[in-house]
Order: sequence, then C-alpha cells, then structure tokens
Amino acid sequence: MRKLKKSIQSFDFIDQFICGDAVDVMKTIPDNSIDLVVTSPPYNLKNSTGNGMKDGRGGKWANAALVKGYSNYDDNIPHSEYVSWQKNCLAEMLRIIPEDGAIFYNHKWRVQAGLLQDRNDIVSEFPVRQIIIWKRKGGINFNPGYFLPTYEVIYLIAKPKFKLLDKANAYGDIWEFGQEYKNLHPAPFPTALIERIISSTSAKIILDPFMGSGTTALVAKNLNRQFVGIDVSPEYCKMAEERLKDPLSIISNSKTLKHIQTHFNY
Repeated sequence: MRKLKKSIQSFDFIDQFICGDAVDVMKTIPDNSIDLVVTSPPYNLKNSTGNGMKDGRGGKWANAALVKGYSNYDDNIPHSEYVSWQKNCLAEMLRIIPEDGAIFYNHKWRVQAGLLQDRNDIVSEFPVRQIIIWKRKGGINFNPGYFLPTYEVIYLIAKPKFKLLDKANAYGDIWEFGQEYKNLHPAPFPTALIERIISSTSAKIILDPFMGSGTTALVAKNLNRQFVGIDVSPEYCKMAEERLKDPLSIISNSKTLKHIQTHFNY
C-alpha cells in the first residue's frame, strides 16, 4: 500500500493500492494512461430526507453497517457539495482515459422529499452513452410512498472510439447479479458484475478510485489485466491488499452479515 506524496510526478501506480483522496491521486496520473475506470463512489447515504439511516442516527435500520459510515469519510455532506465533488472525480477519470477508453460509473437513484433523485445533476455534462440497470436480488424499503427499489444504475461514460469486444454487446442492458454478502466491506461490488464489465473490453489497465475491498483489482488480476486502486481509508487499503494475496481472507461467516451489506439509500 502506498501513500500519496506530493513529490510523485511519474505514473508508477500500476498494480498498486494508493491510500489517498481520489481526486488528488488522479491528478498525478498522466492523460490517456488508464484504459478503463470501474467504480462506485460513496452514495452520501446520511444526507437523506428519509429515516432509514438519516444523519447517522440509524433511523429504522439501526443495525446497518453503513450507519457508521465509510472509514475516514462520514458519507454526509450537503448535496450540492457532493455533486460538485463527483463532477470533479468524473472530470479526472475522463482526462486519464484515451479516445477508446470508458468509465463504468455505478450509482443509485433514490426518493428525496417525495421526488425521484436521479444522478443527472452529476453526469449531465459527461458523454453518457448508455445506462445499464443492475438488478439486485433483494432490497429493503421503509417508505410506504413508493415500491421497493431493487436496482442500481451503471452509467457507461465513453470516449468516441470506445468499443466492446466481439459478441459482448449481446449481454443487453439489464444485468441481474445478487449482492456480495461474504465480504467485510459494507458495500462491495459483486465479483461477477466486475467480471462482466472488464471481460467485455480489451482494457489492459483498470482504475477504481473508490476501490473499497479491492474487488476491481482482484477481478483485473484474475483476467490478466493490470489495476490501479485508490481509497481514502487505510483500513480498506489494507483489506484490499490482504484480499489480493488471499481472496478468502476477508470472508465472514456471520449469519447477519448479509442483512447489512448492501447499497441502501433512503
């Protein structure tokens, strides 16, 4: 695990985890040096009009792992600041991919103050080519005003020359993958979902600027690709390193784990 140093000028992060702020680290990466970005940022869960996890008090879901927030980040900032931050993140991602590169940006829509909050305020300025629906197998909803949300959205933000590998386009744009339960990170990517994305491209170097437990890195290595992983949390950086050495190292046998490790937004 590396810590970002201001003196670093060259791009020497290949197959490494960098512990630092996503925007700060990406600013040190040269233009056109990353083939593919696959990521899911924190969802700003605690900045919510609902009471499932509102303000970190736990609301109706007091036992949720995400109530405590992400390590080194409380996931509770004003929405306008959150949007600005995510735009800055996407701008850096777009800068460092080449003309045949792409970003797979996973997020979730939610209902706020009785109205649907999509993520158009974040992605509208970027070249969104497609929306992929990730249909999860399950969910939870405390609000009687709308039906149970069972999907998340993956924005394919692509440069002009990006193409999928032969026959990969046959997958369609609705993907059904269950949540990842056997993982101590509170909101991990399903391994199969990342395999779908990376194996559908010819990308050699894959970046995840919000890597969490390192699923993107693990899948990249299994597919004989290279990776760059960034996370602000030293605990998650260590978790990712251990997982890359031993994929079973962070599996938990807790019977309650599966109830608390999903991207739920209220």
